[in-house]
Amino acid sequence: QAVQDVINQVLEKLDENQVPMPDYALKSSGAAVIHSRTSPSFRNTKGKVFLYSLPVLDYVRSPDLLLEPENHPGNCWPFPGSQGHVFIKLPVPIIPRAVTMDHVSGTTFHGESISTAPKDFAVYGMKEEHEEQGTFLGRFTFLAALDPTQTFQLKEELSGFVNYLRLQVLSNWGHPDYTCLYRFRVHGDPPKDGGKVSV
Repeated sequence: QAVQDVINQVLEKLDENQVPMPDYALKSSGAAVIHSRTSPSFRNTKGKVFLYSLPVLDYVRSPDLLLEPENHPGNCWPFPGSQGHVFIKLPVPIIPRAVTMDHVSGTTFHGESISTAPKDFAVYGMKEEHEEQGTFLGRFTFLAALDPTQTFQLKEELSGFVNYLRLQVLSNWGHPDYTCLYRFRVHGDPPKDGGKVSV
């Protein structure tokens, strides 16, 4: 068991090191999803929790999963249909330079997994939480079948720091009912006086 633990730790480190830039959308570093400005979660009525054969609650996954590094099949945030958005408060103000989109890692791909992956998405930066539109930072296509972890360079036109980022998913790879987001990372330049976060 001890050997297996060491192997798992090494594999986790290897997985983390695929993208060596610090992630400013990591929950453990203080990033948070603003739920009031985020799409509702998809309610999986097939996944009810039963107690004495009576349905107790519908199992609903939280968008907070996007900000956590655990990436295994099914550990994703689903929202209804193919268009949705998530609003993220960053732990420190940054000048965003790139974002990384992750789908399920490993060789566990199958048709349904790919069809629920996001396809086209846009990113916006905001200084204040109440800003409606924000500054457009780029539109991208996530080729989930090609590589489960892809980093996209943002437009360099942003002058000044942002405190919030909005990920706007515009389409998925064909699933009619829902889209599933596994992890979304934000990379950039923090204030010169520190504000370090974990990788």
